[in-house]
Amino acid sequence: MAATPPRLWHFRISHYNEKVRWALDFKQWPHLRHALIPGWHIPTARRLSGQTALPILELDGRILHDSTAIIAEIERQRPDPPLYPPDPAARTRALAIEAYFDDEVAPDLRRLFWSCYLDHAAECARMATDGAGPLARATWRLLFPAMRPLFRRQLGADAERVATARQRLAGYFDRLESEIAPAGYLVGDRFSIADLAAAAVMTAIIRPPQFSYPLPEPWPPELVELRGSVAHRAGLRWVLDIYERHRGASSEIDATATA
Repeated sequence: MAATPPRLWHFRISHYNEKVRWALDFKQWPHLRHALIPGWHIPTARRLSGQTALPILELDGRILHDSTAIIAEIERQRPDPPLYPPDPAARTRALAIEAYFDDEVAPDLRRLFWSCYLDHAAECARMATDGAGPLARATWRLLFPAMRPLFRRQLGADAERVATARQRLAGYFDRLESEIAPAGYLVGDRFSIADLAAAAVMTAIIRPPQFSYPLPEPWPPELVELRGSVAHRAGLRWVLDIYERHRGASSEIDATATA
């Protein structure tokens, strides 16, 4: 067990980052959080890990990145309550579902989410800097015209790929709904990494009330329309139910308490 609390560098808005927050909270593992601002996070991420993606977790003096690898180490150190099914075949299936949502679904949903904001400078600045204060918001908005092409390129949020992601969306819900077992979970009869990963990834467009950081209001009309387009899906209702039953309370601790 770590002698000092884990320290998480994260984006408040991101579904990949929500996976790690949820795992830490599910394990009731007290931890510190440092929310970074998209675009401005790069120097910190490079200094810590030599790469630019978040989340990043400091654990036992080691720096971990990639949500799947981080959760695997969290599970190794804190096996109770378990996220990985004990049965080897069930564990393999659960990890395959996690990989599908991470690798196939998450990039498209991130693309769709950001495409709803990139044409709205004020809303985008408010979303990206939420929790950071008015000066950060004003500065981010001032710099946004120069940053917007970089965001589009990094996210693959050009018109063609956004349109392709929108076309694939129904198929992602089809796959999710096909995996839901009679017990209401994706693998077996209890909550596992499969449910956590699928539900967290889908929050890019669903945003349950229990999501760690609500989006600033009002939402861009494109995001309202996008969520409305899947409001009838059983998969959306499943995500809301999983969040209501299993998201639980935050285990974040105040940084001043460890000073």
